[in-house]
Amino acid sequence: MQQNRPDLGAPASFTFPKPRRVTVGGGTIVALDVPGQQLASLRLVHPFGGAVEPLDAMGVSALTSEALEDGPGGNSSLAPALERHGAEWIARVNWDGFITGLDAPTNRLGEAVHLFADAVRRPALNPDDVVRRREQLLERFWLDASSASTLAMRSLGGQLFTGRYATPLAGGPVKLANITPETVARFHADSIASVAGTLVVVGDLANVDLEELGRIVFGDAARAPERQTTEPAPPPGDQPRVLIVDRPGSVQSALVIAHRAPSRSQVDLPRAEGIGEILGGMFTSRLNMELRERLGYTYGAGSRFDLRRDSGVFFMSTQVEAGTTAHSVTSSLEQVNKLRDQGVTEDELSTVRESNTVGLPVTYSTARAMAGALVDMVVHDLPDDNVDRIRAGYEKLTAEDLNTAAVEYLRPEEAVVVVVGDADSLREPLAKTGVGPVEVRTPESLWS
Repeated sequence: MQQNRPDLGAPASFTFPKPRRVTVGGGTIVALDVPGQQLASLRLVHPFGGAVEPLDAMGVSALTSEALEDGPGGNSSLAPALERHGAEWIARVNWDGFITGLDAPTNRLGEAVHLFADAVRRPALNPDDVVRRREQLLERFWLDASSASTLAMRSLGGQLFTGRYATPLAGGPVKLANITPETVARFHADSIASVAGTLVVVGDLANVDLEELGRIVFGDAARAPERQTTEPAPPPGDQPRVLIVDRPGSVQSALVIAHRAPSRSQVDLPRAEGIGEILGGMFTSRLNMELRERLGYTYGAGSRFDLRRDSGVFFMSTQVEAGTTAHSVTSSLEQVNKLRDQGVTEDELSTVRESNTVGLPVTYSTARAMAGALVDMVVHDLPDDNVDRIRAGYEKLTAEDLNTAAVEYLRPEEAVVVVVGDADSLREPLAKTGVGPVEVRTPESLWS
C-alpha cells in the first residue's frame, strides 16, 4: 500500500548549553554537563600555536605535538596505555592553539586523566623518539605535497604574508629539519609543561569532580600569559599576481585564488561565511555551478575563510584540466565580481539560513562536537553564548546583509593566484589573463 510522505514539521529550536567555569590553581576549566553522554571529551588548550613560533624554530609546536604521543615512557607508549581505559589520545596544532586531549568513558575518566596529565606535563621526549617523529613529519610533508591541491595551499602563505605565515604550519621541510630534540624540550618546558592552559570537559559529569580534575591536569603550572596580536606584514611585490609551481608534464592544474581577510574578532561570521557559502561553500554555489555544471572543467570548486586571531585568508580552490586553467581563473573572478555587483538571490539567502540553523541539534549531538565549539571559544576569546549568537545572526540574515558582505569581504583586486601545473604550457595563457605578473617556482625552492 502506497503511503504519502508526512509533511515536515517546524525545525526544532536549538540553544547551546551554557558552560560552567571553574578556576583551579593557574588554570581554568570550561565544562558542559550533558546528562546521559557517557563518552566524555577533554581538551587542554595552550595559546602557543604556529603563529607565535620564533622564525628560527618554525614547526616546533607541530613536532612537539607529535612527540607527546610517545608518552611518559617513550617509544609510542601512550596510546596502548590509554586504550586500557577505553580512552583515545587527541592532539593537534593550529595557528592559534596547541590542543591536547582525550575521549574516554566518563566512568574511566579519572584513571585516563592521570595518564593524560603525565603525557602533557612529563613526557619522556627521548631524543631518539623526537628525531624519529621529525623524520616522519618530513616524509609526510613531501608525501602530502604530492597532491597538487595540497601543494597549492601550502604555497599560498608566502604570497600573502611576510614572517611566520609565509611558511607552512609544520615548518616547511628546511626549517623543520633543523629542529633538534633540545629545541623541542625547551619549547615544551616553557610553553606547555609550565603553563596551565584551559581545560574543556564535556560529558555526563554527575560523578566527576571538576576541581580534582583540574588539580591533576594543571598541577602547579602558571597561568597562561596574555597573547599580544599584531597584524602580519604583507609580502614584498605587486598584487594581484600569479605564481606557477612547476610540475612538468602535468595534465591537470590545481589552482587557488586568495586574498587576505580580517581576523576572527573583526568578522561578522554569518555575513562573511554566508557570502562564502553562496560563492563556493555549497554544491549549488556560484563557482560549482559555473566551473563544474556549465563549463565541465572540474569535479568541484569551493571557497572558504580561514580566520585567525591576528588576520585571515579567503580562498577559492579547484582542480581542472591544464588547458582550461586560465579560463578557470578568469571565470572564478567573474563570479566574484558578479556577486559583488548584482547581489544574492532569495533562494541563496534561504539556503544559507537553513543550512546553518536547521541542523544544529545534529551538529552538536556529540561531546566531541560540543568540545570543539568550546575550544574555538577559548582560542578566540569568544563569549560562552557564541554558538547562539551565530545562530541568531543567521536567522536574521537579510539579502542586504549578504550584499554588503560581498563588497566588504570579497576583494578580487587584492587576489593572488597559485597554480600547480606544467609551467611551459601555463605561463603564456596565465599572463594573457591580465591578472598580474607571473612567477614560476619549483616546489623544492619555495621554503629554502
